Amino acid sequence: MMRVAVVGGGAWGTACAIHLARKGVQTLLWVYEPELCEIIRRTGENSFYLPGAPIPEAIECTSSLEQAVKAADDVILATPSFALRPTLQQAAPYLSDKKILLLSKGLETETFLRMSEVAFEIVGYNAGVAVLSGPSFAREVAKGVFTAVVIASRNKQVSSHFQEMLHNERFRVYTSEDVTGVELGGALKNVMAIGAGMIEGLSLGSNTQAAYVTRALAEMRRLGKALGAKDATFMGLSGLGDLVLTCTGPLSRNRQFGVELARGKKAMEIVRDQRTVVEGYYTIDAAYRLSKTRSVEMPITEELYRIVYENKDIRTSLEDITARVYKEEEA
Repeated sequence: MMRVAVVGGGAWGTACAIHLARKGVQTLLWVYEPELCEIIRRTGENSFYLPGAPIPEAIECTSSLEQAVKAADDVILATPSFALRPTLQQAAPYLSDKKILLLSKGLETETFLRMSEVAFEIVGYNAGVAVLSGPSFAREVAKGVFTAVVIASRNKQVSSHFQEMLHNERFRVYTSEDVTGVELGGALKNVMAIGAGMIEGLSLGSNTQAAYVTRALAEMRRLGKALGAKDATFMGLSGLGDLVLTCTGPLSRNRQFGVELARGKKAMEIVRDQRTVVEGYYTIDAAYRLSKTRSVEMPITEELYRIVYENKDIRTSLEDITARVYKEEEA
């Protein structure tokens, strides 16, 4: 029987492990905190990151990364984006010939690399690496709510392998060869959801929210074009689908981060007080600086950067962006 290691015991990693176990896949769940591993074994619940979601007894929990990866046929990584590189570096000696699926979404702050690019740097450019993205709140996946996602890889055999592993009647998996587009959609929607949360927190209305989401998508497409992604990808699950979910769904951590900013909290205060990771907080920095290196116009991203990292007043930022010169609508 195939054995899969899910590396990362946050909400998404836990939900993925639950889904695999339901499908009858022998699943190992690696969690960073030894005390959380003990809690999961004792209570059958991840009370830190996914409280209320029963974890099947068939899932084996460990805090030994070596044990998890060595025992597995395939590895699914669900760490925060900033933890992917050190986790892969530690696991690299045991990853030979294993297929790797990345659930992590973001851009590396120092290098602007996408998650698959980080993985290839560490495990080699011939490795079987795929990425998963799409509108998928962990809590709903854990409950078995119908979800549709996309898996992308430059190797069709790898994406098809993980598609077969994960797909069922409640978790529909599509495949794509546009790794760049799928990863950018998954990373940038977290940035844009912060702005959507600000609009919600300021009670600016549905017209404003709809206009914002539309223009946010245009920014995502512009950066995607500059980096060689397919434009059509941004109209699919990892683009428009994930953007709409994360900008409007009440379970979105990034959206809630924006709501709290609008209510007067400081960014670092919110990040410090949360156990869960707000990926958009880190991706704003990388996306803003990447857009400058590529000379891509991203006014929403720039204003979000000013608010989050330079403490610019939110209402002043809104006035600045709405006062921009009018022009023809284009992508």
